[in-house]
Amino acid sequence: MTTCEEVQKLLEKSEIENTKYELKSSQIFEKKDWKNDIAKEIVAFANRTGGKIIIGLQNDGTFVGEADYDVDKLKGDINNIIRDKISPIINYNFEFLECDEGDLSIISVEKIKDIPFAYIVKREGHEIKNRIYYIRTPHGKRLVSNQELSDLFKKKFKYKVINLDEEKFELKPNLKLINEYLDMISNSQLSRKNLIPMLNKIHNEFVKISYKEEISKDELDIITNYAKNINKYILGKDNHIIKVITGTIRLFVLNQKLVNLIRKENYRDFEKLYESGNKNNELVLILYKCGKFESISTQIYEAIDKKDINLLKIFGSLFNAINIEEDKYLIIRELRLKIENLNSNSDIDLIGIIQSIISWLEP
Repeated sequence: MTTCEEVQKLLEKSEIENTKYELKSSQIFEKKDWKNDIAKEIVAFANRTGGKIIIGLQNDGTFVGEADYDVDKLKGDINNIIRDKISPIINYNFEFLECDEGDLSIISVEKIKDIPFAYIVKREGHEIKNRIYYIRTPHGKRLVSNQELSDLFKKKFKYKVINLDEEKFELKPNLKLINEYLDMISNSQLSRKNLIPMLNKIHNEFVKISYKEEISKDELDIITNYAKNINKYILGKDNHIIKVITGTIRLFVLNQKLVNLIRKENYRDFEKLYESGNKNNELVLILYKCGKFESISTQIYEAIDKKDINLLKIFGSLFNAINIEEDKYLIIRELRLKIENLNSNSDIDLIGIIQSIISWLEP
């Protein structure tokens, strides 16, 4: 677990960025290809000694300040990056720190354990057509040379024959740790300071389960135990705790086999949370997968009519986050009609969001 004190000690060093740390301002999210950039940094760290990407710091080590991005959405984006842009699946931790000087999102990457990690350039279905390899140096990431790549394979597999097309390198969740933490959460009155790191650690272990095609009975039992234990926090007043919980439940509802479980254990409290005005990307996704919203497009049209920019962003982002089975061409046509009925001067921000949604929908 990373602490604000650890970051402060890092900032006291003359050379902050090195083989172990990469600093990123939150302005990175303004770049169209930021996900590719993060994926390459993760690969580079994993192919060396591991490391941390710290978002919320300028290159000179100064804090950007309070996070101006959706942390829950970022968690989901990182999960998607790991799944879609890196091969094989990599082991990592995600943390969010609220330090006195500013907020930090930290992606901790473990060093190579199996075959070298690659950035996926092109994929067709499950088949990877093109991949490239990066490695971390004191001056940042760079492409791996042919000799270095050969050495990376030889180092780990000197006595093994490797099938490079075989990508089932399964991450093993620490079920014992999850059980111990859940037992403490269930039977103890934990302070916020102790509870949040536990929930974050549990989340990172559940990420490993979320990549698996088949969930074992023991894993299902632990997920059920988690769903039952976190109900008492869903309607609490601590938004940070709620964010960690919704980020974890998001992992579960993306697996259709677990949707009924979440609907049974947590749906009512999540619905109450939504109706109380606590709306965010993760919560809307959970409620959508549990059946609250029959049509996302209808919610988008209503948000436009009410000129509710925040809600429009939330529902619009669903089209970019998951595969929604609605007629995209029909939605695009309706959205363009909505733009025509808006004022190009007073509704410029609203129009910009609608155009972003259209770009997500277009093939």
